[in-house]
Amino acid sequence: MGLALLAGLTACGRSPETVSGTQEVAASAGTVSPDSVDEMRTAYARASQALAEQRMMSPAGDNAIEHYLAARADTAEAARAQAALAELQPYVLIAAEQALARSDAVEAERLRGLIERIDAGAPALPRLRAGIATLQREQAAQASIAALETPPPSVTVAPRATAVPPPAVATREPPPVAAGMPVVAEPAPPPAAPVVEAPPPAAVVARAATVAPARAPRLVQDAQPRYPLPALRARIEGQAEVSFTIQPDGSVRDVRLLSSTPAGLFDASALAVAQRWRFEPSGQAHASQRTVRFRLPAGAEGGAD
Repeated sequence: MGLALLAGLTACGRSPETVSGTQEVAASAGTVSPDSVDEMRTAYARASQALAEQRMMSPAGDNAIEHYLAARADTAEAARAQAALAELQPYVLIAAEQALARSDAVEAERLRGLIERIDAGAPALPRLRAGIATLQREQAAQASIAALETPPPSVTVAPRATAVPPPAVATREPPPVAAGMPVVAEPAPPPAAPVVEAPPPAAVVARAATVAPARAPRLVQDAQPRYPLPALRARIEGQAEVSFTIQPDGSVRDVRLLSSTPAGLFDASALAVAQRWRFEPSGQAHASQRTVRFRLPAGAEGGAD
């Protein structure tokens, strides 16, 4: 129970000091006293210390998960290290799925490796491997397209300018005038016709059609979310905001997490309950979002609005 509390607090980004009584819970989970110098040398003690310092799965090489994995190799610590890993595994899975959602293939692959080391037969592993492979292929294809679209640098040598002499202007000399002949002046050229500018075309103003926004379908079937056990034990409340698409038949698809408070603690429960909502069929798809609230008083039941 103590380990689940610390895991929940670590995943949601809250410091254990903000919850009353967590000092005793941290001690029961294996938090190391400054006076216990010898105990700090064990992998299990380092894992407990990392968990208390909110280093559940990062940084790589110095986090609670990897220290528990090292402690599991010790016969004396194997049982309780495995129990700790079993409680922390769902949080590693949530973090891996969030890394995939933000297209971070490197972090998703690192977390998948931790899950495989915890339990090589975990049911989520095939789904994670497929998602990471798809993301890596998409990123490789995008990089190839970007490389093809970028033209190679070219050097253009400007031709050397050569001086061109101006064209010679031929002057016509008047014919010689015989003595005694009258001089006839050449007629002046006619004046140029005035240029009349055409008036600019009249501006055509298009009236913008006003389209009334489509009314969101009415919720006809709500569902209560499952209260996460670590949050229930620690008496933690919170909320999670999700976006989704209401299908023409009223079902819900494409559920995504927008935000959650505390971060990571209520994500899985909020995403799961959104799949069970049903709306009034409207014949077309609608984008929508809701906030799922988790409150302790009414028998630890959550709610959405």
